Amino acid sequence: MFEVQCPNCDKDIELEDGMYGLFECPHCNVDFLWERDEYSIGEQFKNAGLLFLITTSVIFVIVFVIMLFNGPDGAIEWTFYVLAILSPVLIPVALIPSCIYLLRNWIKMLKER
Repeated sequence: MFEVQCPNCDKDIELEDGMYGLFECPHCNVDFLWERDEYSIGEQFKNAGLLFLITTSVIFVIVFVIMLFNGPDGAIEWTFYVLAILSPVLIPVALIPSCIYLLRNWIKMLKER
């Protein structure tokens, strides 16, 4: 639960977490609109982390498929070494979509202010 102030009577009203929309003040019986803060930093970083997790998982699935179809002998011989060399590159590549997401939301927030 969190408290908001009624814009009409300035009294505190308790709302459930995550609720937004049109509410009626129990003190003055006037409707007011409480909007969700879609630019909250915690929500953006949570979404960016989820995007990073998905991107990393896709990269690991692609690497696993390459190693699987290369055969057990071939995977040990050269694929492992190539992937070990590329691993410092793959993680920053996985961060690119998350950075684009955060940058896009930051620019959108600045344009609306």
